Amino acid sequence: MKTLRDIGILLFMIAVQVFFLNEYLFNHYLNPYLYIYPVFSILIFYPRFWQLVIAFALGASIDILEESAGVHAAATVFLAFIMPILTRIFGTGREDNPDVPQFKTMSLERRLGLLFVGFFLHHLVLFGLESFQWNQFGILLQRSLYSSLFSFIFVLLYQLWNARR
Repeated sequence: MKTLRDIGILLFMIAVQVFFLNEYLFNHYLNPYLYIYPVFSILIFYPRFWQLVIAFALGASIDILEESAGVHAAATVFLAFIMPILTRIFGTGREDNPDVPQFKTMSLERRLGLLFVGFFLHHLVLFGLESFQWNQFGILLQRSLYSSLFSFIFVLLYQLWNARR
């Protein structure tokens, strides 16, 4: 039953991203990419192989619906690949079993730090592959930072709303 719920969440996030968020560019180029949030909150409970497969399917779904040549799939798989490193860096603050990721039991500050760094790295890979021009690295960093902040604000509001419940 948990797997069906997770599939439903993934499909919902894909639909919101494609049919709502991608239709509106804020400030002409800011686009919140919230479809990667399940990589943080859901996929850590699956075996490593399935994390990468599901991340690929999630990114490829966006690529197919947006006709974007695989950049979302590559960036999402990259994020899923580095998630164990990020969870070790941000950790839970407990030393009993540092290999077991506990996203939901992390303090809000650690969770938000993990989210922001993850969003930034995802966006950096996404926009880097999309433009594939390193001569404008400053613009790439600026676009990645602003879109990460914009995506992060949406997730921050959700996290704060959820923390009160």
